[in-house]
Amino acid sequence: MQIPSFQAGWLATALLLLNGCSKQPGAEVIESDANGYLCQKCGAKVFSERKVFLEKCPKCGADALSDVVGYFCSKDQHLTLRPRVSGPTGAAVCEQCQSPLKSAMVSPREKDLKGWGAEKTSQK
Repeated sequence: MQIPSFQAGWLATALLLLNGCSKQPGAEVIESDANGYLCQKCGAKVFSERKVFLEKCPKCGADALSDVVGYFCSKDQHLTLRPRVSGPTGAAVCEQCQSPLKSAMVSPREKDLKGWGAEKTSQK
């Protein structure tokens, strides 16, 4: 059975539209359900809901919060959490195997932040 060219065109368009509704590949590495922070003054590890962004540390009140990001090690499947830092000092190494983690940044989820020892805050 042969499909007429106009029907094949409609079929191809429908498949593209249906596929376009799915999430982008790799989107899960940038999506998160929480925002993690490390206070550079008192060392507090805290997180908030995704829609809540903190400006001051809920423990000491200092304006010294750094966003926390995760680095996934494909070698040992470990997620290392640390403050987001730019420049040469920003290069991360795996906490377990000490391998460099370049281009492995992910947004940590609430369960990752809890495992890291962060406490949830409701402060806005």
